[in-house]
Amino acid sequence: MASANAQSSNPVSFVFWLAVDIIIVILMVMLILRYYHGDLFFRLLEGYVVIFGSFFLFSILINDILPTISLIPLSVLSLLLAIFLLAIKGRYNNPAMRNLITMITSIGAGVFIGISIGVSFGFLILYLLIAAFAIYDYLAVFVLKFMIPLAKEASNRNLAFMIGSSDMELVPGNKKQRMKEVEISKIKNPEIKAMVKRGSVPVVSSVMLGNGDIILPMTLAVGAYAIYASAFMSIMIIAGAGVGLVVTILLLRRYKVGLPAIPPLFAFISIALAIFSLISKPFEILNAAIFATASLLSIIAMLFTLRKVGRSRFAS
Repeated sequence: MASANAQSSNPVSFVFWLAVDIIIVILMVMLILRYYHGDLFFRLLEGYVVIFGSFFLFSILINDILPTISLIPLSVLSLLLAIFLLAIKGRYNNPAMRNLITMITSIGAGVFIGISIGVSFGFLILYLLIAAFAIYDYLAVFVLKFMIPLAKEASNRNLAFMIGSSDMELVPGNKKQRMKEVEISKIKNPEIKAMVKRGSVPVVSSVMLGNGDIILPMTLAVGAYAIYASAFMSIMIIAGAGVGLVVTILLLRRYKVGLPAIPPLFAFISIALAIFSLISKPFEILNAAIFATASLLSIIAMLFTLRKVGRSRFAS
């Protein structure tokens, strides 16, 4: 079910200009990462993302609590809460607060994009949008190779662009890497101390997911409900995204290199949509075939990429 706006909107034009915008943003980010080493740009970008995402989430929550509130007070109150959230991030700039605010802003952005684009252009455009971002994510990590430096910048500055966790791991070390006796004496855990004495080196292992990895599945799930009013379809999308996230985390821990998360998300969301199409009434065989083909192609691309990554790690 689509609104009247869908009749006057041109999906082809929308997709074209969206692609142009993405290319412009990519070029800008590549130039900034190459020549800019300050802090102001990243803080302004973080401020925009936090205020944009949280504004729409606060608007929905306030409107649900106070359904009779008018537009101007609603907008002012939502903006004040969004600015307050950004101030809290500046005051308590730690990983836990970063994770929380990233979740809040990602949910808000996903709800806004899912409703606005889904109602105006339909579910197919939302699905193709995620497919395009899956290709973009792959190119940004493995071809253009600017996504990993950008993620490192965001992680080092603790920007609210990602969620993640860090842990300590022990890896085999050479003579140059081995710790001194003074440093070993500071280790409290006896098992870790014994392994370090045998030559292991403690390293920080972290798993990070960008806010886009949360926004895109949320966009598709919200769009599905806004268009078809099907809670089950949205649940299937979220379930597929959840499996994709788990697979992504396992792959990150297995290969210990930066990997694009959106391609596996897209693959398992497509599998979930294929299953939904087969069990829905009436049965949508064509849709199931399309989603299954998309997931199969995504998984094949992932396997070839992981094989290449594994070989390069072995060679090094």
